[in-house]
Amino acid sequence: MTQLLPFTLGAERYALKLTSIQEVVDGAQLHYLPVTPATFLGAINVHGQVVPVVDLPLLLGFDPAPVCQRFLVLSPQILSLALAVHQLESVINVDLQHLALMQSDEPQNCIAGVVHWHEKMINLLDLEQVGHIIETQLK
Repeated sequence: MTQLLPFTLGAERYALKLTSIQEVVDGAQLHYLPVTPATFLGAINVHGQVVPVVDLPLLLGFDPAPVCQRFLVLSPQILSLALAVHQLESVINVDLQHLALMQSDEPQNCIAGVVHWHEKMINLLDLEQVGHIIETQLK
């Protein structure tokens, strides 16, 4: 079994593996980051480390919405940044053997697969693809 942390972006549900997340930060003060794309909200201080914050809904093409104040700080071994999301749900345990894999040629597609859990569809976020999109924006 794999533990996932589901969250909402607009009307859609996404999730990350719990092992990809260092911690959840709620309402941290954002500090201005100069010369960054609009998807960067700023940076937060996480235990003395400056961590850039990316507006995940904006990055994935959702309609503009109020700035999210809940940040998922990713494990530094994966990506040294935090993702702003709309609403978190409770951690769930799923068997990823039943993950429906996604294949797309769309450059903005950040869905690794879809998990069906209790009659709900949850998109598993592909952090590698998120990293590629961010890298492209920074060039």
